[in-house]
Amino acid sequence: MLGTRAPAEQGALTVLAAGPERARRRAEPVFSAIGARTVAFDQVGAASRLKLVANSWVLALTSATAEALSLAEGLGVDARDFLDVVSGGPLDSGYLHAKAGAILSGDYTTSFSVANAAKDANLVLDAAAAAGVHLDLAAASARRFARAAAAGHGDADMAAGYHASFIAPEDSAAD
Repeated sequence: MLGTRAPAEQGALTVLAAGPERARRRAEPVFSAIGARTVAFDQVGAASRLKLVANSWVLALTSATAEALSLAEGLGVDARDFLDVVSGGPLDSGYLHAKAGAILSGDYTTSFSVANAAKDANLVLDAAAAAGVHLDLAAASARRFARAAAAGHGDADMAAGYHASFIAPEDSAAD
């Protein structure tokens, strides 16, 4: 599945389904109940591999959002000016605004937790290592989320990884 709490509650997830077509057809009523879209694969494991790729993107976007807002704060720049500058252009993203909104409001109501983000970052890294691929951003995100979790934000939304920017790596048992 791709999506967070709100799409799940609305039955609007993206379902990634793999396996024989006959089995997927039997499961289609379940897929339709929970998802707005089903992406099907014949090869078993293909959906899981695509999920890891999508998760790597989500982790990178969330970490980049947190770092941009942290840098803005550190430099005395209004983060809303940053969001305004990128709005509507090629650097814009609805996800950027969603996670930036959580950070700016301090509302870390969990859609996907910091602890789960750290776990998924490590799953991405394990899969990459098995494939002989080196993912520097995923490794940095794993450390960021681990630091935030160690600082007590593990149950908060992954946007709370923002707080890791203000925790020196040597100050955390996560690194």
